[in-house]
Amino acid sequence: MFTFEMKNDKFTVLNLTDMQLNECNYDPDDPEYGNAFAVMDYTIKEVIKRADPDLITITGDISMADQPKAYPAFADYMDSFQIPWCLVWGNHDQQDVTERINFVYKVLPYYRQKKYFFHEDGDPEMGNGNYVIKIKHGNNTVHALFMIDSHNCVWLPDENGVKHFYYDKLNEKQIKWYKEQAEALKAEGCKHSSMLLHIPIHAYQDAADAAFRKGVDTLKITVKESYGNSCWNEGYEEAFGVKYEEGAIACYPYNDGVFDAILEEGITDNVIAGHVHTDNFVIPYKGVRLAFALKTGNIHPWRKELNGGTIITIGADGTSEITHSYVDVEHLI
Repeated sequence: MFTFEMKNDKFTVLNLTDMQLNECNYDPDDPEYGNAFAVMDYTIKEVIKRADPDLITITGDISMADQPKAYPAFADYMDSFQIPWCLVWGNHDQQDVTERINFVYKVLPYYRQKKYFFHEDGDPEMGNGNYVIKIKHGNNTVHALFMIDSHNCVWLPDENGVKHFYYDKLNEKQIKWYKEQAEALKAEGCKHSSMLLHIPIHAYQDAADAAFRKGVDTLKITVKESYGNSCWNEGYEEAFGVKYEEGAIACYPYNDGVFDAILEEGITDNVIAGHVHTDNFVIPYKGVRLAFALKTGNIHPWRKELNGGTIITIGADGTSEITHSYVDVEHLI
């Protein structure tokens, strides 16, 4: 568990996600170097300048597990900003199901050498890094960040016994851990928190189904239009952002039990996920904001109007706001 002290009655978290640069993108001498590093670099520097964050979080997919040299290159890059930073791993960081823990723990020793990086492994039965960050105002813990590993993928049989690929979910031990940590936070007076993970929980599907107005083509809504009321059902006027992902949300296909635990504990105001590059909606659903973080960089699939970072602004009382900081990189592409 880690603790940060709030200064000037505000704490700012900048979230980055799904950079996915390969090794070649860090090496100007590589013939496949391209412009991905330039786009990522410009984007991150721009959102840091705007947000002036106290903490940078990363919701996964730094690169691919078969691109081992990309990981230390990214760690060097992030530490150069001299801002505390931490992460949860994405499915691509853990691409090989049988070796995912081994790969991540090959990367971590180098990351732990970085001055501004921090991470807690947690119980290996819960995955690769499940930990809590406390944000204090004076002597009081006013907000907490649950950093949770959402794993990689599962193969589930259909009615004929044929197995199909799906994205994974939190396991029962993780849900139990979340509830125990929430109870401990409440016991010390903390009333607010955010959950950060890579793969969205299943409730994102329920929220999208409930919030978007019937008859509205979500593939055609502009980002600007999403900040109005024309595409949202009554009761969801505070929602914003788009769903350009076709079909169902890329999450576990059945109720995973996570949202039930969140509602039961009543301490989590926000869930922030990465993973889906072409969604950035933020939907208040049953009192909890379910948010897709804005993708950082132009590795495909990518929409140039959905590039940037996501900012969580936490006040002295622990309440928070989520905003997207869009970065135009047209001049680089």
